[in-house]
Amino acid sequence: QVGRSTESPIDFVVTDTISGTQNNDETQITQSTISRFACRIVCDRSPPYTARIFAAGFDSSKNIFLGEKAAKWKNPDGHMDGLTTNGVLVMHPRGGFTEESKPGVWREISVCGDVYTLRETRSAQQRGKLV
Repeated sequence: QVGRSTESPIDFVVTDTISGTQNNDETQITQSTISRFACRIVCDRSPPYTARIFAAGFDSSKNIFLGEKAAKWKNPDGHMDGLTTNGVLVMHPRGGFTEESKPGVWREISVCGDVYTLRETRSAQQRGKLV
């Protein structure tokens, strides 16, 4: 599980970097663009070694946790889905992972693992289009 929280459910803590800071002694306060509980990555350890990304995180009771400002909706099948407040974005490079690869299109991952086009702004309540 990945996020900016240092609470025990988080396996990998990530923090924002501030561009333009030349001196490591300088400390700038900024609003984080990384969710406390950003996403969970699940990888199969046997063939075909599938990896899945699910936005949101899980609290100490193993329940899905989304912030109160996060976009949420009910899918046609009746299941709830949503996006983290700041979004979990992925990009698959064109040409695969080689020295010649080029940047691909950024997409956003939902709680249920669906892939959407980007929202108008990262924290918008309206989700992008299902890809």
